[in-house]
Amino acid sequence: MTARRRGRHVRLLAWNIRQGGGTRLAAIVAALAAHAADILVLSEYRGGDSGARLIAALAAIGYRHVSAPPPPPGRNGTLVAARARFGLHEAGAAGLPEPYKLVAAEFPDFRLYGVYMPNLKAKVPYWDALLAMLAADAALPTLAIGDFNTCRAYVDEAGAIDALAHYMDRVAEIGFCDLWRQRYPERREYSWYSTRGNGFRIDHAFLSPALAARAGAIRYSHAERLAGLSDHSPLIVDLRV
Repeated sequence: MTARRRGRHVRLLAWNIRQGGGTRLAAIVAALAAHAADILVLSEYRGGDSGARLIAALAAIGYRHVSAPPPPPGRNGTLVAARARFGLHEAGAAGLPEPYKLVAAEFPDFRLYGVYMPNLKAKVPYWDALLAMLAADAALPTLAIGDFNTCRAYVDEAGAIDALAHYMDRVAEIGFCDLWRQRYPERREYSWYSTRGNGFRIDHAFLSPALAARAGAIRYSHAERLAGLSDHSPLIVDLRV
């Protein structure tokens, strides 16, 4: 990371677009354009023709720089897309079953991990790999953002369904804050709803102390989920860099 003049603002948007977007792609791209983010972290980004259509649509609205390689056709991963050029590094994701679910991107002012965790116990190796990387980066301006498929019992969900919620505590132990929960310690707000109508806050942004000190607003945008563009709400974070 190179030294840059402070005072710029950067907006990040993380969103699970559900199975690559499909016929919803045009509406998804229009929603992304309306939020005017500088950096996108899109999960359930699919390889093959679906991914190619998404990348072309993003380029048309100014996101010409994207992470690579894509997931295999039909598989879900994470796409980082930005208006400005950025670097990539393998970090600790290379040994994971599906390394394209965890994308490490290097921006001039911070390091970003774009995340899409699998469900249930399949997410354990991804959490372990991510925690090792975050621990190594704890002194740097760093964030991990995306769909973690993980939530705290009775806080981020009404019950205690997620047996791996302790990983959220481990993030805090290495010094990273759950920025939304830090700002709203008592609020109950969900970023995803199951087909049974159960709500869960599983989309998160975890920031190192150096980056949390430069964080602006953080919010979920529920209009897109309510309109049926995805079953997730986008998470939007503003940073002063």
